[in-house]
Amino acid sequence: MRDAGLVGIGVVLGWLGSKSWSDPQCRMGLVIFLVATAIMTLVFSLAVVGHGTQPHDRGDRNADDDRD
Repeated sequence: MRDAGLVGIGVVLGWLGSKSWSDPQCRMGLVIFLVATAIMTLVFSLAVVGHGTQPHDRGDRNADDDRD
């Protein structure tokens, strides 16, 4: 059922996009919306994945005991 909802949303957004693209006054707004959405999606995915982070080296927890 979830897949049917996603397909429905895709069809509606595609229809709205085609109607907006045929109207010259809405064309620039649609381009700005699509570019902003793509940038926000990229930033969100990089924030979730943690691009460029290195794993923390916890070391040996018993290393402090060896100093005594």
